[in-house]
Amino acid sequence: MTSTDPESQPKLFKGRTIVFSLLIFGLLMSGSLYVFQAVNSFKFAETQKALAREFPNSKPRIEGGRLKGKEQNPATLRITMAVTFNPHDHEDRLQKMSDQILEITSENLNLNEFELAELHFYQAIPEQKIIMREINRDMKTWLDQR
Repeated sequence: MTSTDPESQPKLFKGRTIVFSLLIFGLLMSGSLYVFQAVNSFKFAETQKALAREFPNSKPRIEGGRLKGKEQNPATLRITMAVTFNPHDHEDRLQKMSDQILEITSENLNLNEFELAELHFYQAIPEQKIIMREINRDMKTWLDQR
């Protein structure tokens, strides 16, 4: 009767090689995600900084363009900002803030590239549900009213 000893079989990969490979893979994937985000948000970096200066603690995030593969969708500028008040209770304040945000944005970006502006305002209360409000503006109408 013959039996094979598991210790006598040659190992294809050592444990250290596998761990090292997984570490390199993780670093490579993290780096590629960082580069992807940096490339996509580079165009909006100055606008984000300007909004952060004007509205402290608002954590502005800006994205823009069409949804991939959806040419029928309008070119959209999406701006997300934190506010310290309930966005559903202060309509006039939000409308003034929206105009101010679009004015600051127009100083740094060509708004004629976009057909729609989506402004998302949220209030994050610790250990409670986030209160969110969205305001949509037609860019052509807004630019004509200026």
